Amino acid sequence: MNNHLRIFLVIMAFLLILIILKLVAKNKLPVKYSLFWFLSSLVVGLVGIFPEFIGIFTKLIGFETTSSLIVCVIIGLLLLITLLLTIIVSEQKRKLLLLVQEVSLLKEKIDR
Repeated sequence: MNNHLRIFLVIMAFLLILIILKLVAKNKLPVKYSLFWFLSSLVVGLVGIFPEFIGIFTKLIGFETTSSLIVCVIIGLLLLITLLLTIIVSEQKRKLLLLVQEVSLLKEKIDR
C-alpha cells in the first residue's frame, strides 16, 4: 500500500471520528448507534497505520487478493447496517402502534 493511500485512510478515519463526535454532541446520533461507526473508523485507521496486517489477515482467511477481502468486508458491513436499521425501524413501528392505541383510549375516555 503506498503512502498516499495510508495517509488518506488515516485522515478519513480521523474525520469520521470528528463527525461522529459532533453528531453525538448535538444529539443527532444516539451513543448506542455511534459505537458501530466508531469501531468502523477505528478499523479504517488501523488499516492505514498497519497495512501489512490486512495482508496477513487476507492470507490467514484464505482470500486470493486483498481487494477481495475488502469487498467482502464492505458487503458484510452494509448487510450489518441494514440489519441494524431494520431492527430500529421495527422497534419504532411497535412504539408508534402502542402510542396510537394509547391516544385512542384517551380520546374515548374524553368523549364519554
